[in-house]
Amino acid sequence: MDGLLQDIRFALRMPLRRPGFAIVGVLTLALGIGANTTIFTLVNAILLHALPVQDASRLVDLFTTDQKNKIGNFALLPTSLLNYQDYEKQSDVFSGMAAFSNVPLTLTGRGEPKQLQGFLTTAGYFDVLGVKPVVGRTFLPEEEKPGHPVVVVSYSLWVREFGGDPSFIGQTITLNQTPVTVIGVAPAGFKGSFLLGPPDEFWLPLGMYREVTAGVFAQFLENRRGLLMNPFGRLKPGVTQVQAETELAAIAARLRKEYPVENEGRGIAVRPMSEGAIGINFRGQAVMAGGMMFVVTGFVLVIACLNLANLLLARAAAREKEMSIRTALGAGRWRVVRQLLTESVMLALAGGALGLVVAYVSRGVLWSYRPPFLDANAVALRLDARVFAFAFGVSVLTGVLFGLVPALRSSRVDINESLKVGGRQGGAWKGSLLRNCLVVAEIALALVALVGGGLFIRSMQQAQQSDPGFESKRLASMFFDVGSQRYTPEQGKQFYKEAVERARTIPGVESATLSSNPPFGGGFLRSIFPEGTEHDPARRGVLVTTNMISPNYFETLQIPLLKGRVPTEFDTETTTAVAVVNQAMAKRFWPGEEAIGKRFTFFQDPVMREVVGVVATTVVNAIGEDPQPQVFLPTTQYYQTFGSLEIRTAGDPSTVLGTVRTAVQQINPNMPIQFVQTIEETMAQGLWAPRMGAALLSIFGLLSLVLAAIGVYGVMSYTVTQRTQEFGIRMTLGAQPSAVLRLVVREGILLAVIGLAIGAAVAVPLARLIVSLLIGVNPLDPLTFGGVSALLATVAILACCIPALRATRVDPLIALRHE
Repeated sequence: MDGLLQDIRFALRMPLRRPGFAIVGVLTLALGIGANTTIFTLVNAILLHALPVQDASRLVDLFTTDQKNKIGNFALLPTSLLNYQDYEKQSDVFSGMAAFSNVPLTLTGRGEPKQLQGFLTTAGYFDVLGVKPVVGRTFLPEEEKPGHPVVVVSYSLWVREFGGDPSFIGQTITLNQTPVTVIGVAPAGFKGSFLLGPPDEFWLPLGMYREVTAGVFAQFLENRRGLLMNPFGRLKPGVTQVQAETELAAIAARLRKEYPVENEGRGIAVRPMSEGAIGINFRGQAVMAGGMMFVVTGFVLVIACLNLANLLLARAAAREKEMSIRTALGAGRWRVVRQLLTESVMLALAGGALGLVVAYVSRGVLWSYRPPFLDANAVALRLDARVFAFAFGVSVLTGVLFGLVPALRSSRVDINESLKVGGRQGGAWKGSLLRNCLVVAEIALALVALVGGGLFIRSMQQAQQSDPGFESKRLASMFFDVGSQRYTPEQGKQFYKEAVERARTIPGVESATLSSNPPFGGGFLRSIFPEGTEHDPARRGVLVTTNMISPNYFETLQIPLLKGRVPTEFDTETTTAVAVVNQAMAKRFWPGEEAIGKRFTFFQDPVMREVVGVVATTVVNAIGEDPQPQVFLPTTQYYQTFGSLEIRTAGDPSTVLGTVRTAVQQINPNMPIQFVQTIEETMAQGLWAPRMGAALLSIFGLLSLVLAAIGVYGVMSYTVTQRTQEFGIRMTLGAQPSAVLRLVVREGILLAVIGLAIGAAVAVPLARLIVSLLIGVNPLDPLTFGGVSALLATVAILACCIPALRATRVDPLIALRHE
């Protein structure tokens, strides 16, 4: 321990003797460690942060699987209420089960109406999670039944909206025009089983669903086909996830036999609740994106380490006499190695400390560019103990990584030779091969990092140039939920009519229309049965996105009509039920046939709907998705309790959007109007993840490029210095400066070519791993690989030119006397 303390004291004095080296080393490491710590802070908050529940490792989510239907990325689906009730009754692997469903709830009577996140839950919801209220109580078993208008509010909402007053318990608030009594406040930080949810939330007992919901939710909640509930359970002691899934799979098999029409092809999947905390169907992409960021920032750090290793190798030559004296005085080889490693680790810890400052600033900057749908408090990006431990561990590992090889090299000295020459010829020792290998590694890693950034930039370019299937530049939308106002169908239709009429009167608005889902807003999934298969138990319906539209919808969005006609005002409830389908649906259900005139029905809906038109396929959920089948139903025949008002303007839609909102709000001041934005803004929000990926990878890639250029320059500069005498002799014997220039540059180019070849060999398999994160780009895109290689080669050549030009200016007489 005394020896270690002595090593530390000596290491702390070293920066004073060589401040330039220390400053360069600390700054280089701060960038590398800071980049890694920033990404870890984000990953820690989103993927590693524990849910604020009791013993989360024993909690699992239940999902429905469907062999025939997979909508976009959604492979794991919610479960029907009736199936959940059967799982709860028949399973014996859980100490408790519960379920919930997300519903929007509008808070009125307290100023401007606010639509907030709500959950309808079974009575055991809080008990199964092991969550205790900070004030009041949670639901009683009998409150799951109808007739119990009670609510639990989130801690954030209690503090922000209601002042954190304990006497708030027992008061009445109005949600979706329904008075409910506040019985409890959830603990701080609790947002259910999700980490990315908004902090302001309500929880209502499931028995309240008829009072606070309408439309498809109220219609299908008690339908075994309606996938509207999210079940979870707490495993009994000693029961594993695999055992639970095996038992539930047997129950699912029985349900398929008992209810073949509703459950044919459907199974059950069990996953840890921690995996579903950010959305079970998106976790894989999130993990892949986080892993890719770690790989690239890791490359940045490794390149920084290689640069420092090269600097230490160069500095070792100057310290060769010191190491020889230490050895001569009795210091063993490992004693010398320990001293040198202590210096490296202390340097790395200083870089890590500054890296934490970089991470603190960077995480704030990074979070400021979050997508608008994420609340500022949706994720806590804290530098907690785990982040500090990560930074410390990376710092120590980094110090060992860049200091070990130079330390081992420095500990092997020829004492007699070294003392004889006084350390002046230290640069002659055979270290050029090792330094060249380090530079090759830097170039290879820089190429991999730049290829990643280049692929994401190309992906963003493709996404921005993608045709969504409609003209989006002069289009805007706003969303309202008339169901929250407890409107009758007649009142709802009247609101829709007035909203469209008022929007059309605003100067600058060319047209206005109504739909149940805005562009890029997805839609409610319904099972469709083509005529002739609706009663065939061997044929199950296919889930298709539905959208209810007013007659001028396709004209306003400028979606091309390919065949037939669009709905008109003459399509009413008393006429033939009609529908328009997109081309993807026509090909899915009637391949090689004429879709016009074909008929279909929805699950448990006796009405046959006739296809009267086929329109071009548009983007339903997100840019880059596979063509999604979609059916359009006229609002004159099919009423929906929520709607999106789309307006097309003569110019920039943002200039009139506020005026349109004000006009619509005047119809009902209590109506919450949400998502008021241009469609270009909606598209930009949808591309937030690939845009951030492109930006971050580009920054890290350019940092890698700069560090690699510094590495090439450092090695070539050191080589020129060590070969000064050789160059003097060459020029004395008649060599031209241009020949010396070519000699130095050729050696640098050789290192670059080897590095590029190795980097390409590594980048190819890594690029194939991220294909699911790219939009319209081949992971082996030749433009990206070629452009990055050319850029790196050019930078390497430029980095060689400065030392090479210095070599051509060597005075032969001075060079011959150089030692």
